[in-house]
Amino acid sequence: KVYPDSPTGFVFPGDPGVPRTLAPTQYNRFAPRVGIAYSPGATDGWAAKLFGGPGKTSITAGGGIYYTAIEDLTLFNEVGDAPFGLFWVSPSPVYLEQPYKRRVGQADPVGNRFPFTIPPAGATGIWSTYSVRNKLPYSEQFSLRIQRELPKSLMLSLGYIGSRGRHLLTTVESNPGNPALCLQLQTAGCGPFGEDQIYDLGSNNFVFGTRPYSVTSGRELNRATGVGSLDFQNNAWEATAANSNYNSLQVQLERKVGALRLLGAYTWSKSIDNSSGFFDPINPFNPDLSRALSTFDIAHNFVVSYSYDFPLFRSANGFTGKLLSGWTLSGITRFATGFPVTLSEGDDNSLCGCDGVDTPNYNGQPIHFLDPRGPGNLFFDPSPFSPETIGTIGNTKRRFFHGPGFNQWDFALHKNTRVTERMLLEFRAEFFNAFNHAQFADVDGAIDGNMGHVQRALDGRIGQLALKLSF
Repeated sequence: KVYPDSPTGFVFPGDPGVPRTLAPTQYNRFAPRVGIAYSPGATDGWAAKLFGGPGKTSITAGGGIYYTAIEDLTLFNEVGDAPFGLFWVSPSPVYLEQPYKRRVGQADPVGNRFPFTIPPAGATGIWSTYSVRNKLPYSEQFSLRIQRELPKSLMLSLGYIGSRGRHLLTTVESNPGNPALCLQLQTAGCGPFGEDQIYDLGSNNFVFGTRPYSVTSGRELNRATGVGSLDFQNNAWEATAANSNYNSLQVQLERKVGALRLLGAYTWSKSIDNSSGFFDPINPFNPDLSRALSTFDIAHNFVVSYSYDFPLFRSANGFTGKLLSGWTLSGITRFATGFPVTLSEGDDNSLCGCDGVDTPNYNGQPIHFLDPRGPGNLFFDPSPFSPETIGTIGNTKRRFFHGPGFNQWDFALHKNTRVTERMLLEFRAEFFNAFNHAQFADVDGAIDGNMGHVQRALDGRIGQLALKLSF
Protein backbone atom coordinates (compact mmCIF):
# COMPACT_ATOMS: atom_id res chain seq x y z
CA LYS A 1 0.00 0.00 0.00
CA VAL A 2 1.07 3.58 -0.61
CA TYR A 3 0.19 4.56 2.98
CA PRO A 4 0.19 1.38 5.12
CA ASP A 5 -0.61 3.36 8.29
CA SER A 6 -3.83 4.86 6.89
CA PRO A 7 -7.19 3.98 8.51
CA THR A 8 -8.89 0.76 7.49
CA GLY A 9 -10.73 1.26 4.22
CA PHE A 10 -8.64 4.17 2.98
CA VAL A 11 -7.26 3.39 -0.47
CA PHE A 12 -5.14 5.45 -2.84
CA PRO A 13 -4.09 5.37 -6.49
CA GLY A 14 -1.23 2.89 -6.60
CA ASP A 15 -2.67 0.49 -4.02
CA PRO A 16 -3.35 -3.07 -5.28
CA GLY A 17 -6.57 -3.16 -7.30
CA VAL A 18 -7.12 0.61 -7.11
CA PRO A 19 -7.37 2.56 -10.41
CA ARG A 20 -5.04 5.47 -11.12
CA THR A 21 -7.87 8.02 -11.05
CA LEU A 22 -10.93 8.71 -8.92
CA ALA A 23 -13.20 8.13 -11.92
CA PRO A 24 -12.40 5.85 -14.85
CA THR A 25 -10.79 7.54 -17.81
CA GLN A 26 -13.36 7.80 -20.61
CA TYR A 27 -11.38 7.41 -23.80
CA ASN A 28 -14.50 7.58 -25.98
CA ARG A 29 -15.18 11.24 -25.12
CA PHE A 30 -14.23 13.01 -28.33
CA ALA A 31 -13.44 16.71 -27.80
CA PRO A 32 -12.46 18.28 -31.13
CA ARG A 33 -11.46 21.94 -31.56
CA VAL A 34 -11.26 23.76 -34.86
CA GLY A 35 -10.32 27.32 -35.75
CA ILE A 36 -9.77 29.37 -38.85
CA ALA A 37 -8.35 32.85 -39.44
CA TYR A 38 -8.43 34.96 -42.61
CA SER A 39 -7.13 38.44 -43.42
CA PRO A 40 -8.53 40.00 -46.62
CA GLY A 41 -5.79 41.38 -48.84
CA ALA A 42 -7.80 43.47 -51.33
CA THR A 43 -5.99 46.63 -52.49
CA ASP A 44 -8.72 48.31 -54.55
CA GLY A 45 -12.46 48.39 -55.10
CA TRP A 46 -15.21 48.06 -52.52
CA ALA A 47 -13.40 45.27 -50.67
CA ALA A 48 -10.39 47.51 -50.03
CA LYS A 49 -12.65 50.26 -48.69
CA LEU A 50 -14.56 47.83 -46.50
CA PHE A 51 -11.58 45.92 -45.10
CA GLY A 52 -9.02 48.76 -45.20
CA GLY A 53 -6.42 46.99 -47.27
CA PRO A 54 -3.90 44.25 -46.46
CA GLY A 55 -3.32 43.64 -42.76
CA LYS A 56 -6.15 45.90 -41.58
CA THR A 57 -8.88 43.29 -41.00
CA SER A 58 -8.95 39.77 -39.56
CA ILE A 59 -11.83 37.30 -39.60
CA THR A 60 -11.66 34.41 -37.14
CA ALA A 61 -14.03 31.55 -36.39
CA GLY A 62 -13.74 28.58 -34.11
CA GLY A 63 -15.48 26.02 -32.02
CA GLY A 64 -14.89 23.06 -29.80
CA ILE A 65 -16.22 20.62 -27.26
CA TYR A 66 -14.85 20.91 -23.74
CA TYR A 67 -15.38 18.29 -21.03
CA THR A 68 -15.16 19.11 -17.37
CA ALA A 69 -15.08 17.21 -14.10
CA ILE A 70 -17.38 17.27 -11.09
CA GLU A 71 -15.28 18.76 -8.32
CA ASP A 72 -15.43 17.60 -4.73
CA LEU A 73 -16.35 21.09 -3.51
CA THR A 74 -19.44 21.08 -5.73
CA LEU A 75 -20.91 18.08 -3.92
CA PHE A 76 -20.27 19.51 -0.44
CA ASN A 77 -21.25 16.38 1.47
CA GLU A 78 -19.17 13.93 -0.56
CA VAL A 79 -15.44 13.48 -0.38
CA GLY A 80 -13.43 13.25 -3.58
CA ASP A 81 -11.14 10.50 -2.32
CA ALA A 82 -11.70 6.92 -1.30
CA PRO A 83 -13.36 5.59 0.77
CA PHE A 84 -15.98 8.22 0.10
CA GLY A 85 -17.50 9.79 3.20
CA LEU A 86 -14.72 8.87 5.67
CA PHE A 87 -12.69 11.52 7.47
CA TRP A 88 -9.63 11.31 9.68
CA VAL A 89 -8.41 14.35 11.62
CA SER A 90 -4.89 14.18 12.98
CA PRO A 91 -4.53 15.28 16.63
CA SER A 92 -1.10 16.76 15.84
CA PRO A 93 0.81 18.07 12.81
CA VAL A 94 1.48 15.43 10.17
CA TYR A 95 4.47 14.61 8.00
CA LEU A 96 3.96 15.59 4.37
CA GLU A 97 5.52 12.38 3.02
CA GLN A 98 3.91 10.16 5.70
CA PRO A 99 0.60 11.83 6.65
CA TYR A 100 -0.75 8.86 8.63
CA LYS A 101 2.34 7.90 10.63
CA ARG A 102 1.09 9.60 13.80
CA ARG A 103 -2.19 7.70 13.89
CA VAL A 104 -0.61 4.35 14.79
CA GLY A 105 -2.70 2.82 17.56
CA GLN A 106 -5.69 5.11 17.03
CA ALA A 107 -9.18 3.81 16.26
CA ASP A 108 -10.55 3.98 12.73
CA PRO A 109 -12.88 6.90 11.92
CA VAL A 110 -16.59 6.33 11.57
CA GLY A 111 -18.17 6.74 8.14
CA ASN A 112 -20.17 5.14 5.35
CA ARG A 113 -19.00 1.57 4.89
CA PHE A 114 -19.89 -1.29 2.58
CA PRO A 115 -22.01 -3.30 2.50
CA PHE A 116 -24.52 -0.60 3.34
CA THR A 117 -27.11 -1.41 5.99
CA ILE A 118 -30.43 0.41 6.34
CA PRO A 119 -30.39 2.58 9.47
CA PRO A 120 -33.20 2.31 12.02
CA ALA A 121 -36.26 4.55 11.86
CA GLY A 122 -35.55 8.02 13.19
CA ALA A 123 -31.85 7.95 12.32
CA THR A 124 -30.22 11.08 10.90
CA GLY A 125 -30.84 11.27 7.16
CA ILE A 126 -28.93 12.69 4.22
CA TRP A 127 -30.42 15.30 1.92
CA SER A 128 -28.92 14.17 -1.37
CA THR A 129 -27.46 11.19 -3.18
CA TYR A 130 -25.34 10.81 -6.29
CA SER A 131 -27.15 9.41 -9.32
CA VAL A 132 -25.53 6.35 -10.91
CA ARG A 133 -26.84 7.53 -14.31
CA ASN A 134 -24.72 10.68 -14.34
CA LYS A 135 -22.69 11.62 -17.39
CA LEU A 136 -19.59 13.71 -17.87
CA PRO A 137 -20.54 17.43 -18.19
CA TYR A 138 -19.38 19.27 -21.28
CA SER A 139 -19.91 22.46 -23.24
CA GLU A 140 -19.96 23.24 -26.94
CA GLN A 141 -18.41 26.65 -27.61
CA PHE A 142 -18.34 28.54 -30.92
CA SER A 143 -17.49 32.03 -32.13
CA LEU A 144 -17.20 34.26 -35.19
CA ARG A 145 -15.31 37.54 -34.88
CA ILE A 146 -14.26 40.36 -37.20
CA GLN A 147 -11.53 42.82 -36.15
CA ARG A 148 -10.86 46.01 -38.11
CA GLU A 149 -8.12 48.59 -37.59
CA LEU A 150 -9.51 52.13 -37.83
CA PRO A 151 -7.86 55.56 -38.03
CA LYS A 152 -6.70 57.31 -34.84
CA SER A 153 -5.17 54.05 -33.52
CA LEU A 154 -8.62 52.54 -32.95
CA MET A 155 -9.43 48.83 -33.14
CA LEU A 156 -13.05 47.70 -33.68
CA SER A 157 -14.13 44.14 -32.95
CA LEU A 158 -17.54 42.66 -33.77
CA GLY A 159 -18.37 39.07 -32.94
CA TYR A 160 -20.87 36.36 -32.14
CA ILE A 161 -20.06 34.17 -29.12
CA GLY A 162 -22.20 31.19 -28.15
CA SER A 163 -22.11 28.07 -26.03
CA ARG A 164 -24.26 25.12 -25.06
CA GLY A 165 -23.82 23.32 -21.76
CA ARG A 166 -24.90 19.69 -21.53
CA HIS A 167 -25.21 17.27 -18.59
CA LEU A 168 -24.43 19.98 -16.03
CA LEU A 169 -24.63 19.14 -12.35
CA THR A 170 -27.78 20.10 -10.46
CA THR A 171 -30.29 18.57 -8.05
CA VAL A 172 -33.52 16.74 -8.89
CA GLU A 173 -35.92 15.33 -6.32
CA SER A 174 -35.69 11.54 -6.59
CA ASN A 175 -38.69 10.79 -4.38
CA PRO A 176 -41.39 13.43 -5.06
CA GLY A 177 -44.82 13.21 -3.54
CA ASN A 178 -47.78 12.12 -5.66
CA PRO A 179 -50.18 15.11 -5.83
CA ALA A 180 -53.08 13.00 -7.13
CA LEU A 181 -52.74 10.57 -4.23
CA CYS A 182 -52.66 13.41 -1.70
CA LEU A 183 -55.83 14.91 -3.19
CA GLN A 184 -57.53 11.54 -2.76
CA LEU A 185 -56.41 11.52 0.87
CA GLN A 186 -57.64 15.03 1.71
CA THR A 187 -60.38 13.64 3.94
CA ALA A 188 -57.69 11.77 5.87
CA GLY A 189 -55.79 15.02 6.38
CA CYS A 190 -53.34 15.05 3.48
CA GLY A 191 -52.24 18.50 2.32
CA PRO A 192 -49.13 20.66 1.87
CA PHE A 193 -46.06 19.20 3.60
CA GLY A 194 -48.00 15.99 4.22
CA GLU A 195 -45.97 13.76 1.91
CA ASP A 196 -44.34 11.92 4.83
CA GLN A 197 -47.38 11.30 7.00
CA ILE A 198 -49.04 7.96 7.70
CA TYR A 199 -52.76 8.11 6.87
CA ASP A 200 -55.31 5.92 8.63
CA LEU A 201 -58.16 5.04 6.26
CA GLY A 202 -59.94 2.84 8.79
CA SER A 203 -60.52 -0.92 8.77
CA ASN A 204 -56.78 -1.39 9.40
CA ASN A 205 -55.90 0.28 6.08
CA PHE A 206 -52.96 2.69 6.06
CA VAL A 207 -51.18 4.76 3.44
CA PHE A 208 -47.51 5.30 4.25
CA GLY A 209 -46.95 8.73 2.76
CA THR A 210 -47.48 9.89 -0.80
CA ARG A 211 -43.97 9.34 -2.12
CA PRO A 212 -43.27 6.34 -4.39
CA TYR A 213 -40.47 5.15 -2.08
CA SER A 214 -41.35 5.53 1.57
CA VAL A 215 -40.92 2.08 3.10
CA THR A 216 -38.17 -0.50 2.63
CA SER A 217 -39.48 -3.59 0.87
CA GLY A 218 -40.35 -6.32 3.36
CA ARG A 219 -40.06 -4.09 6.39
CA GLU A 220 -42.96 -4.01 8.82
CA LEU A 221 -43.73 -0.59 10.29
CA ASN A 222 -45.25 0.15 13.66
CA ARG A 223 -48.38 1.96 12.53
CA ALA A 224 -48.88 3.48 15.96
CA THR A 225 -45.66 5.49 15.89
CA GLY A 226 -46.93 8.02 13.34
CA VAL A 227 -44.63 10.55 11.71
CA GLY A 228 -41.01 9.51 11.45
CA SER A 229 -41.55 5.83 10.81
CA LEU A 230 -40.98 6.11 7.07
CA ASP A 231 -37.60 5.00 5.79
CA PHE A 232 -37.32 7.46 2.90
CA GLN A 233 -38.59 11.00 2.61
CA ASN A 234 -37.46 13.74 0.23
CA ASN A 235 -34.03 13.08 -1.21
CA ALA A 236 -32.43 14.97 -4.08
CA TRP A 237 -30.37 13.36 -6.79
CA GLU A 238 -27.07 15.05 -7.49
CA ALA A 239 -27.69 14.61 -11.19
CA THR A 240 -26.13 15.80 -14.44
CA ALA A 241 -29.56 16.82 -15.71
CA ALA A 242 -29.07 20.52 -16.45
CA ASN A 243 -28.63 22.07 -19.89
CA SER A 244 -27.90 25.66 -20.91
CA ASN A 245 -27.74 27.87 -23.99
CA TYR A 246 -25.91 31.18 -24.36
CA ASN A 247 -25.88 33.47 -27.40
CA SER A 248 -24.34 36.92 -27.61
CA LEU A 249 -23.38 39.77 -29.89
CA GLN A 250 -20.19 41.43 -28.63
CA VAL A 251 -18.78 44.75 -29.82
CA GLN A 252 -15.47 46.20 -28.63
CA LEU A 253 -13.63 49.45 -29.40
CA GLU A 254 -10.06 49.86 -28.20
CA ARG A 255 -7.37 52.54 -28.27
CA LYS A 256 -4.05 51.74 -26.59
CA VAL A 257 -1.69 54.54 -27.60
CA GLY A 258 -1.43 58.25 -26.85
CA ALA A 259 -2.53 60.29 -23.88
CA LEU A 260 -6.07 58.88 -24.12
CA ARG A 261 -6.42 55.12 -23.74
CA LEU A 262 -9.88 53.62 -24.20
CA LEU A 263 -11.53 50.22 -24.01
CA GLY A 264 -15.28 50.06 -24.58
CA ALA A 265 -17.34 46.88 -24.80
CA TYR A 266 -21.02 46.17 -25.35
CA THR A 267 -22.66 42.75 -25.04
CA TRP A 268 -26.21 41.86 -26.06
CA SER A 269 -26.83 38.35 -24.84
CA LYS A 270 -29.29 35.82 -23.53
CA SER A 271 -28.62 32.80 -21.33
CA ILE A 272 -31.31 30.15 -20.82
CA ASP A 273 -31.15 26.95 -18.78
CA ASN A 274 -33.26 24.61 -16.69
CA SER A 275 -30.93 25.00 -13.71
CA SER A 276 -28.34 27.67 -13.01
CA GLY A 277 -26.51 25.81 -10.29
CA PHE A 278 -26.41 23.18 -7.62
CA PHE A 279 -29.11 24.87 -5.52
CA ASP A 280 -31.46 25.61 -8.41
CA PRO A 281 -33.47 22.34 -8.51
CA ILE A 282 -35.20 20.96 -11.60
CA ASN A 283 -38.88 20.05 -11.76
CA PRO A 284 -38.89 16.24 -11.25
CA PHE A 285 -42.13 15.72 -13.19
CA ASN A 286 -41.29 17.77 -16.28
CA PRO A 287 -37.77 19.27 -16.53
CA ASP A 288 -38.90 21.51 -19.42
CA LEU A 289 -41.04 23.52 -16.98
CA SER A 290 -37.83 24.66 -15.27
CA ARG A 291 -36.46 26.19 -18.48
CA ALA A 292 -36.07 29.95 -17.96
CA LEU A 293 -33.54 32.77 -17.93
CA SER A 294 -30.32 31.93 -16.13
CA THR A 295 -29.84 33.54 -12.73
CA PHE A 296 -26.78 35.35 -14.12
CA ASP A 297 -28.36 36.51 -17.40
CA ILE A 298 -27.70 40.16 -18.28
CA ALA A 299 -29.35 41.18 -21.54
CA HIS A 300 -27.43 44.42 -22.11
CA ASN A 301 -24.02 45.19 -20.65
CA PHE A 302 -22.00 48.26 -21.64
CA VAL A 303 -18.65 48.86 -19.96
CA VAL A 304 -16.05 51.46 -20.88
CA SER A 305 -12.69 51.99 -19.20
CA TYR A 306 -10.54 55.00 -19.93
CA SER A 307 -7.32 56.67 -18.90
CA TYR A 308 -6.12 60.18 -19.76
CA ASP A 309 -2.71 61.69 -19.05
CA PHE A 310 -3.01 65.45 -18.52
CA PRO A 311 -0.48 67.27 -20.73
CA LEU A 312 -0.16 70.27 -18.40
CA PHE A 313 3.21 71.46 -17.07
CA ARG A 314 5.17 68.59 -18.61
CA SER A 315 8.14 70.86 -19.25
CA ALA A 316 7.98 72.64 -15.89
CA ASN A 317 10.92 72.24 -13.55
CA GLY A 318 11.42 72.44 -9.82
CA PHE A 319 8.61 72.40 -7.32
CA THR A 320 5.98 73.51 -9.87
CA GLY A 321 6.78 70.61 -12.20
CA LYS A 322 6.74 68.05 -9.41
CA LEU A 323 3.40 69.35 -8.11
CA LEU A 324 1.43 69.96 -11.30
CA SER A 325 2.79 67.51 -13.88
CA GLY A 326 2.21 63.77 -14.24
CA TRP A 327 -1.49 63.64 -13.32
CA THR A 328 -3.67 60.86 -14.79
CA LEU A 329 -7.44 60.44 -14.66
CA SER A 330 -8.84 56.94 -15.13
CA GLY A 331 -12.24 55.40 -14.70
CA ILE A 332 -14.68 52.59 -15.39
CA THR A 333 -18.30 53.28 -16.36
CA ARG A 334 -20.95 50.59 -16.58
CA PHE A 335 -24.57 50.56 -17.71
CA ALA A 336 -26.30 47.17 -17.57
CA THR A 337 -29.64 45.50 -17.10
CA GLY A 338 -30.09 43.74 -13.78
CA PHE A 339 -30.15 40.05 -12.96
CA PRO A 340 -33.42 38.13 -13.42
CA VAL A 341 -35.94 38.00 -10.58
CA THR A 342 -36.50 34.42 -9.41
CA LEU A 343 -40.20 33.71 -8.80
CA SER A 344 -40.99 31.10 -6.18
CA GLU A 345 -43.61 29.78 -3.80
CA GLY A 346 -42.78 28.09 -0.52
CA ASP A 347 -46.14 26.69 0.62
CA ASP A 348 -45.93 23.26 -1.10
CA ASN A 349 -49.32 23.73 -2.76
CA SER A 350 -47.94 21.46 -5.48
CA LEU A 351 -48.02 18.59 -2.95
CA CYS A 352 -44.65 17.56 -4.36
CA GLY A 353 -42.57 17.96 -1.24
CA CYS A 354 -39.73 19.25 -3.43
CA ASP A 355 -37.35 22.07 -2.65
CA GLY A 356 -37.33 25.06 -5.01
CA VAL A 357 -39.87 23.77 -7.54
CA ASP A 358 -43.12 25.56 -6.62
CA THR A 359 -43.87 28.72 -8.62
CA PRO A 360 -46.90 31.06 -8.55
CA ASN A 361 -49.54 31.44 -11.24
CA TYR A 362 -49.26 34.34 -13.69
CA ASN A 363 -52.27 35.87 -15.45
CA GLY A 364 -50.29 37.14 -18.43
CA GLN A 365 -50.64 40.88 -17.80
CA PRO A 366 -47.55 43.00 -18.59
CA ILE A 367 -45.22 43.45 -15.64
CA HIS A 368 -45.56 47.01 -14.31
CA PHE A 369 -42.20 48.23 -13.03
CA LEU A 370 -42.05 50.80 -10.23
CA ASP A 371 -39.46 53.13 -8.74
CA PRO A 372 -37.95 51.38 -5.69
CA ARG A 373 -37.42 54.79 -4.09
CA GLY A 374 -41.19 55.08 -3.64
CA PRO A 375 -43.36 53.83 -0.77
CA GLY A 376 -42.77 50.18 0.07
CA ASN A 377 -39.59 50.00 -2.05
CA LEU A 378 -41.47 48.04 -4.72
CA PHE A 379 -39.66 47.25 -7.97
CA PHE A 380 -42.65 45.63 -9.68
CA ASP A 381 -46.39 45.31 -9.12
CA PRO A 382 -47.09 41.77 -7.78
CA SER A 383 -50.82 41.80 -8.63
CA PRO A 384 -50.49 39.60 -11.80
CA PHE A 385 -49.25 36.73 -9.61
CA SER A 386 -51.31 34.44 -7.38
CA PRO A 387 -50.65 31.24 -5.40
CA GLU A 388 -50.62 28.01 -7.37
CA THR A 389 -53.72 25.83 -7.31
CA ILE A 390 -53.54 23.02 -4.78
CA GLY A 391 -52.07 19.91 -6.38
CA THR A 392 -50.48 21.74 -9.31
CA ILE A 393 -47.28 23.66 -10.04
CA GLY A 394 -47.77 27.30 -11.05
CA ASN A 395 -47.74 28.26 -14.72
CA THR A 396 -45.14 31.02 -14.54
CA LYS A 397 -41.56 30.69 -15.67
CA ARG A 398 -39.39 31.03 -12.61
CA ARG A 399 -37.35 33.77 -14.29
CA PHE A 400 -38.61 35.84 -17.23
CA PHE A 401 -37.87 39.50 -16.39
CA HIS A 402 -34.90 41.36 -14.97
CA GLY A 403 -34.35 43.24 -11.75
CA PRO A 404 -32.95 46.77 -11.29
CA GLY A 405 -30.10 47.71 -13.60
CA PHE A 406 -26.66 49.16 -12.94
CA ASN A 407 -25.41 52.73 -13.45
CA GLN A 408 -21.92 52.81 -11.99
CA TRP A 409 -19.14 55.37 -12.35
CA ASP A 410 -15.75 54.74 -10.73
CA PHE A 411 -12.94 57.30 -11.00
CA ALA A 412 -9.32 57.50 -9.94
CA LEU A 413 -6.98 60.48 -10.00
CA HIS A 414 -3.37 59.49 -9.51
CA LYS A 415 0.11 60.94 -9.83
CA ASN A 416 3.66 59.61 -9.60
CA THR A 417 6.31 62.03 -8.38
CA ARG A 418 10.03 61.30 -8.50
CA VAL A 419 11.38 62.68 -5.20
CA THR A 420 14.95 61.51 -5.70
CA GLU A 421 16.64 59.05 -7.99
CA ARG A 422 15.71 56.20 -5.64
CA MET A 423 12.45 57.47 -4.13
CA LEU A 424 9.04 57.57 -5.83
CA LEU A 425 5.91 59.07 -4.27
CA GLU A 426 2.53 57.85 -5.57
CA PHE A 427 -0.74 59.63 -4.76
CA ARG A 428 -4.17 58.14 -5.54
CA ALA A 429 -7.68 59.52 -5.02
CA GLU A 430 -10.32 56.89 -5.81
CA PHE A 431 -14.10 57.24 -5.92
CA PHE A 432 -16.48 54.32 -6.36
CA ASN A 433 -20.05 55.05 -7.46
CA ALA A 434 -18.83 58.63 -7.77
CA PHE A 435 -22.25 60.10 -8.60
CA ASN A 436 -23.90 58.20 -5.73
CA HIS A 437 -26.51 56.47 -7.90
CA ALA A 438 -28.85 54.17 -6.00
CA GLN A 439 -28.07 50.59 -7.03
CA PHE A 440 -30.85 48.23 -5.92
CA ALA A 441 -30.50 44.46 -5.56
CA ASP A 442 -32.20 41.31 -4.29
CA VAL A 443 -35.80 41.79 -5.41
CA ASP A 444 -38.13 39.41 -3.54
CA GLY A 445 -39.80 37.09 -6.05
CA ALA A 446 -41.55 34.84 -3.52
CA ILE A 447 -45.35 34.98 -3.48
CA ASP A 448 -45.67 36.42 0.00
CA GLY A 449 -46.28 39.78 1.61
CA ASN A 450 -42.91 41.08 0.38
CA MET A 451 -43.21 40.09 -3.27
CA GLY A 452 -41.72 42.78 -5.50
CA HIS A 453 -39.89 44.52 -2.66
CA VAL A 454 -36.24 45.48 -2.99
CA GLN A 455 -34.33 43.84 -0.15
CA ARG A 456 -31.16 45.92 -0.18
CA ALA A 457 -29.12 48.55 -1.98
CA LEU A 458 -25.49 48.36 -3.01
CA ASP A 459 -22.89 50.69 -1.58
CA GLY A 460 -23.26 54.41 -2.11
CA ARG A 461 -20.40 56.72 -2.95
CA ILE A 462 -17.08 55.65 -1.44
CA GLY A 463 -13.95 57.80 -1.62
CA GLN A 464 -10.47 56.94 -0.46
CA LEU A 465 -7.05 58.59 -0.55
CA ALA A 466 -3.73 56.77 -0.62
CA LEU A 467 -0.10 57.86 -0.46
CA LYS A 468 2.68 55.37 -1.23
CA LEU A 469 6.42 55.89 -0.94
CA SER A 470 8.67 53.50 -2.84
CA PHE A 471 12.43 53.40 -2.30
